This record gives sequence, structure tokens and C-alpha cells, in this order.
Amino acid sequence: MDIPDKIIQEIDALIKNDLSCEDWMELKRYLLKCVNTELRTKFSTRDPKTKRQSLNDFEKKIIDLYELSAGVKLRVYYDK
Repeated sequence: MDIPDKIIQEIDALIKNDLSCEDWMELKRYLLKCVNTELRTKFSTRDPKTKRQSLNDFEKKIIDLYELSAGVKLRVYYDK
């Protein structure tokens, strides 16, 4: 699964404007506000009972892209 251009553009805009994120949830919230509904469906949701986050492959690729582009290691809190 490739990362859509819209998400790449938003990450580039964050980096160019010195608006770095320190953890995954901060970046995820930003991206969810910037993309359309079709792209939002690719992100994971919380478990309805435990309310815990889990990463899917799409999100892992976004994290890798951000870390490579920004040179910042994101803190990631999730349960496997």
C-alpha cells in the first residue's frame, strides 16, 4: 500500500513550517484533520472495548516516511 500524495504533501508542509511532531498520535490527529474521508478510513481505530490504539501497515509506513523526512524519531504508544 502506497502513501497517498495528499499525506506526503501534508508531512512536507509540517516539516517546511517547522511544525514538528514528537509522537505518533500528534501526527495522526493533524493528518486526520487535513485529509478527506476516503483517506481517513485507511487509519486504524481504537478497540471498542479496551480503547487501545494499534498500528496498521499504512500507519507504519507513514511513521517511517515522517522519520526519514524530518529526521525525528516519533514516540509510538500502542499495544500489539
